[in-house]
Formats: sequence, C-alpha cells, structure tokens
Amino acid sequence: MSVGLFMSTGCGLNAPAPKPESKLVPEGVIVAGQPVGGMSAEEAGNVLTNLAKAKDVPAVNAGFDPVTGEVMPERPGQRLDVAATMSELLAAGAGSSVTPVYQPFLPDITREALARARRLSTYTTPILDNSPGRLVNIRLTAKLINNALIDPGQEFSFNKITGEPTAARGFQSAAVFGDNGEKEQGLGGGMCQVSSTLYNAAQAAELKVTERHPHSQPVAYVPQGKDATTYTDKDLRFLNTTRWRLITRAFVHEEGSKLTVDLWALPGA
Repeated sequence: MSVGLFMSTGCGLNAPAPKPESKLVPEGVIVAGQPVGGMSAEEAGNVLTNLAKAKDVPAVNAGFDPVTGEVMPERPGQRLDVAATMSELLAAGAGSSVTPVYQPFLPDITREALARARRLSTYTTPILDNSPGRLVNIRLTAKLINNALIDPGQEFSFNKITGEPTAARGFQSAAVFGDNGEKEQGLGGGMCQVSSTLYNAAQAAELKVTERHPHSQPVAYVPQGKDATTYTDKDLRFLNTTRWRLITRAFVHEEGSKLTVDLWALPGA
C-alpha cells in the first residue's frame, strides 16, 4: 500500500464538518401581532420570551373575602408554552398568523384546600368607636392583613404587612394616644384595634409572640394587658411555631360593630 493511498483513506478530515442549518420561521409569519417571519429559532425564541413577560397571567390563591369573611375561589393563571408555540411557528405556512399556546395552571391554594383548612383560633373585638375615619382605618388594616400566609418557622410582622398609614394609601385621621397619653387626632387611628385583635388570636393559637407593646393607657375593646399597640418603632411580631402553613382571616362584620381575626392551618403544609 502506498503512503499516498494511506493518507487519503485515513480518519482525518480534509474539510470542516458542515454545521447544521438553523431552521428559520417561514416568511411573513406573525405571532400575537408580532412579525417573526425569516427569524431563526433563537431570534423567534427571544420574541416569545418577551411575549411571555407581557402576557403571562399569574394565578391568584383562594382566600377569604375581606368584607364578608367567606371563601373566595382561586383564579387560574396561564403561562406561554414557549416550546409548543415555537413548534407551531416553524411548521406554519408562509404569511400565516400563529396563535400562541398557553398552558393554564392553578395557584398554591385552591378553594378545595381552603375548605379543608382547620381554624386554630379566633378572636373578636367590639368596635366601640365607629367614627367614620376610625372605621375606614380598621377596615383598611383588616384588609391588609387578611389572607396573609405564614410558613412554619416564619415570623409575622404587623408593620411589614400594613406599612405606614398615609393619606395617599387611604388612611384617615382618627383618635390615637399621643406621647403624653392623651387622645389626639392622627392618621391611622384604629389600626391598633386590628393589631390587638390579631395578638389575641395568635395567643389563642399558642404561637410565640416575639414583640408586643401595650398602649400608654387602657383600651376598652380588649381586657387590660391584652392590647398590642403598633407604630413606626413599635411592632407586633409572632412566630409560626406549628408545622402547618397558616393563613389569616380578618374582616369587619357587616354592621360595623365587631372585628374578627382568625388563624387557619392549611392542609398539606
């Protein structure tokens, strides 16, 4: 065998291996009103990624109605199936319009799961001062803590959930205790009735309270020593010391005379 023949029939390649051709979307194809015709799969994939960011709909957990306290059903979400939509694009006829493929999905908490939740505790306080501003603040604060989720071992912070009471957020002026212990008007008056009611619900559930501050003066809606005031530098905090995921329910009764806060243990947590 000659050397020349050996070299011409060896394993070495005399030319680079051909690269696989990138499949292109047929000309004139559009998806959700956006032209993608002639694009590579990678380029069209970028379009689909941006479309998903704009059009995906998050699922909403089932929860308690902030007005009636009744169970509200979940709202399914939808997310773009990028792979399936890409297959439709590559297989489309020239000049055609492709409908994006969406996949529905359920949230973590469904109405069926919430219906199987077990109420660990409940506490109700009378609304003795139902002046318009104070009642607005109580309703708004109750709505803010309603449906709060607390994982096992997690610390709940009232201030973190409710934030600062400002007029821009809908809070109104109502009676509060000033620095001298006298009543005065201030934004968010009534919020402390919600924190106090929640404090008693947490105690009834035997959770570990990590921060709590009494008012400077007794309040009439809870027994003495059972209140929990909150302010910028004063918070109500407690730990979920159970092995269940907890959800809060907080609502003002229809007649506006009572406030109820419950703690529920979700199944499967």
